[in-house]
Amino acid sequence: MAPTPLFNQALVELKAGRFAEAKKLFAENEEKTGTTAQTKDLLRQAEANLTAGNVNAAGPQFNTVLERNPTIPEVYVGLARIGIFTGQLADARTHAMAAVKVAPQLGLSWTMLGLVHEADGDAKGALPHLEKGAQLGAHSFLCQFNYGRLLASEGRAGEGIPFLLKAAELEPKNPDAFMILGMAQKKLKQWEKAIKAIEKAKDLAPKSPDGWATLADVLFEAKEFQAARTTLDNGLAAVGEHPALLEKATACAMMLDDAEGAVAYVERELKVVPQHEQGWLNLAHLSLLTGNLDRSESAARELLKRNPKSWEAWFHLGNLYDAIPDEAKAEDAYRKAIAIKGDEWKVLMNLATLLVQTTVKAKHQDAKALLIKARGLAPAGDWRVHYNLALAHVRLGETQDALALAREIQAKAPGNDPMVAEAKKLESNLLEKS
Repeated sequence: MAPTPLFNQALVELKAGRFAEAKKLFAENEEKTGTTAQTKDLLRQAEANLTAGNVNAAGPQFNTVLERNPTIPEVYVGLARIGIFTGQLADARTHAMAAVKVAPQLGLSWTMLGLVHEADGDAKGALPHLEKGAQLGAHSFLCQFNYGRLLASEGRAGEGIPFLLKAAELEPKNPDAFMILGMAQKKLKQWEKAIKAIEKAKDLAPKSPDGWATLADVLFEAKEFQAARTTLDNGLAAVGEHPALLEKATACAMMLDDAEGAVAYVERELKVVPQHEQGWLNLAHLSLLTGNLDRSESAARELLKRNPKSWEAWFHLGNLYDAIPDEAKAEDAYRKAIAIKGDEWKVLMNLATLLVQTTVKAKHQDAKALLIKARGLAPAGDWRVHYNLALAHVRLGETQDALALAREIQAKAPGNDPMVAEAKKLESNLLEKS
């Protein structure tokens, strides 16, 4: 349809920044051309499609409305939301700024501009715009929710909670409002309030794993391990075998000293995600903890089938064979772990400790070299490498070096460190023999 003289006149007013006059003229033009009702219906369809996530349908509909009447702020808001959703931030910024110009008293205009800043990694720049959006949009869920959400995520949970409460009041069936509210309350350690809010979010979306998982996280942090596990079991019944819920249930079982229960969760998880390497490693560790050495070895071997370069699997096998004990297999596994990742101090230390216990002097020399390397890699405050290096010196007949390390441990380590007592014994034994 060719532009009418009235449309062109409205366009002149719009370009001149006289938005009120432009809005009036565009509305008059639509009345005369008989498109007013059709435009409103098209705008409703576009917003419905956007809410449903159907941006491919919403975008053209918003653009059609924009062509008819470029003074409708909801069009710019919708297009800005699409730009953020699709990652077209330059377009989103243009539309958000247009919304602010056309409707500076509309809270959503400022909220969208703030969300563009946030999407662009500028949370500090987003906050003033979101604040203004919340001030102007007292009855807008998006305005209240987004300002409260960003305040909470920026470490200002106490300031954000009133806005999140308002958002939950505006849309009491929206699980996002209660979820973010609960997480903000969790940051303030308001456990009862957080649990209540997240339970509400979970009840509003029982088929979503997020509510169950987050509720379990809050209960876990509050040290309510049995309640967290029960929540996860209920969530698994409602959602199905979800890996994240099974992994959290494993952690709960471990906190409840139920290693076999933890194994059962891990086995269920691996049926769903058999390529999950950490799952196989967890099964290997837990099986060793329960004394099921065959299952522990099998789990580590399964991990190596999927990833032959897993140094963690070889390290675990080294520890397993060392516990049996099978010196040759343990040494082989440790050396394979080191061949893959030679800067893991625990692997170096464990291999060296194994070599120190042999009767072969060449292996004692090897152990000493490994421990010297491990000492440079171990975290400050861990004195096990020093102690094992002292033992290597003893095996090599280097008594003074061993004494120096034993005394260093006693002088520098905290008194309650187990290595202090061992160092005292070692020093006493060496002095008795000298």
